[in-house]
Amino acid sequence: MEFALGKLFAAVTSPGNLLLLLMLVGLITVLARRRSGMVILAAGLFPLLIIAVTPVSTWALLPLEERFSKPDLTMISPVDGIIVLGGALMPIASREHGAPQLTRDAERLTVLPGLMRRFPQARVVFTGGSGDPRYPDDREAAFVLALLADWGVDTARITLEDSSRNTWENAVNSAPLLKTGEHWLLVTSASHMPRAMGVFRSVMPDVHITAFPVAYNANRTEADRFGLNLTDNLDRFDNAAHEWRGLIAYRLAGRIPTVLPSP
Repeated sequence: MEFALGKLFAAVTSPGNLLLLLMLVGLITVLARRRSGMVILAAGLFPLLIIAVTPVSTWALLPLEERFSKPDLTMISPVDGIIVLGGALMPIASREHGAPQLTRDAERLTVLPGLMRRFPQARVVFTGGSGDPRYPDDREAAFVLALLADWGVDTARITLEDSSRNTWENAVNSAPLLKTGEHWLLVTSASHMPRAMGVFRSVMPDVHITAFPVAYNANRTEADRFGLNLTDNLDRFDNAAHEWRGLIAYRLAGRIPTVLPSP
């Protein structure tokens, strides 16, 4: 129930959906009360214009993506294991097309062959089930081994955890696979890393976790660039809003110690 309500809340509060609903209410109100309707309509259009023209989406993402730096792997030894969080594949599209379909977060998987070669003794855990309550049987982990086998990866080293639906469950369900005192790399998208690190540290405080962020979606070059690009900017802003919303929700639920966990 909590998972389904969380998904519903996320859909309603997604910036694009929220502004669209606001403008729709304003348009309907215009028919009855022109002045009030225009105010509501403007309240939806103005933020949309700000997102389209300014780099506010980049500003919202950078504090998340820069929170944890990518480590110097030559300075890390030993590495007992690598945890990869789901989000790199589209389970429903993969099932329909009969082949793994990658998302914009595909780097969560594409870095794995290189990491496995660098740390040949490391165990690998891929944790990712179904993130869509409407399709609980379409699980990302089901397609991972086939894809990695095509890339020449030794899939015998990989343990699949396919029941997790969110970041909290990623950590809780992976915990029994990790041992006290071990050193693990945690691979996930840079914007998602603060929440992921906060959760994994809370769930398994006796395991040493090192962040390995990937799939960056913002950069400082564009932090002062203005223009007109609603499609990309809204996508980035929605990504940032999703992560900030998740951080606040997890802090209120007591799952992470602070709103923005530190390195």
